[in-house]
Amino acid sequence: MKQPVKSITFAINTSKKGAKETADYLAGLAQCEGVETHISAEYPLPVHTLERQDLCIAIGGDGTLLGILDAALDSGTAVLGVNLGKLGFLATFSQEEAARDLPRLIQGNYEIAERTVLCCTNPKGEFAYGLNDVVLKESQGNGLVRLRVHANGHYVSEYHCDGLIFSTPTGSTAYNLSAGGPIIAPEANAVVMTPICPHTLGNRSVIFDNSTHLIVESNQLGPCPSIMIDGRPYFRQGNHLPLSIQITEKKFRLMQNPDHLHFAIVRNKLDWRAPAIRNNL
Repeated sequence: MKQPVKSITFAINTSKKGAKETADYLAGLAQCEGVETHISAEYPLPVHTLERQDLCIAIGGDGTLLGILDAALDSGTAVLGVNLGKLGFLATFSQEEAARDLPRLIQGNYEIAERTVLCCTNPKGEFAYGLNDVVLKESQGNGLVRLRVHANGHYVSEYHCDGLIFSTPTGSTAYNLSAGGPIIAPEANAVVMTPICPHTLGNRSVIFDNSTHLIVESNQLGPCPSIMIDGRPYFRQGNHLPLSIQITEKKFRLMQNPDHLHFAIVRNKLDWRAPAIRNNL
């Protein structure tokens, strides 16, 4: 048993039907357990919102949960995701499961998964965190980009492609997977680099360990590629290359049921079906 939960902030996505009602209902359950509750509809969640909060419950989906990242890293608060749409990789609780399990979670019957987080820094020293991925992509409709990558000061390769994805294990099932990258178990301390539609077919995904310091640069003329972190644009003004990307010491603390099985979610989400049993009779 872990420490009981004494305070909860509910972060809701108001564009999701039933989000406010779900938050009100769950907050009522929590209050019956003696828990202090707050409800916020701000997105992304302001950084200092989770100070002195034991738990943040994101109600909406994986995107809603990603909007809590900075506040959760700042405070160290655990986050639980309630999905109001399709099954999520991060927001794994349905409304019914959240209502059923919340009392025992509050009492300390939970597990915390510490997920790897990326930090990227531009030449001005501005930085941002990503739980899923950092994506550099051509955004002006001018065709491919040429990007050079160095790892720990050593040249890796130059990529002539639509863009590059740098993904955590958590984000390996997002854009990285769609671009043909590998699925990585969430417990792994690694970052995977996957080129998007590379001009050279030999340019494949590369997996780096958690100590690797990556630098992405370009010498091509014209606008810099856009930078998207967890699906949101960053560093939009001026030249933001070379860009530094590395795993930060900070961890995103995701609350889960003790019986949570990551690959059960993967099988369900990706529709991995067992092969038919051939009848040889």
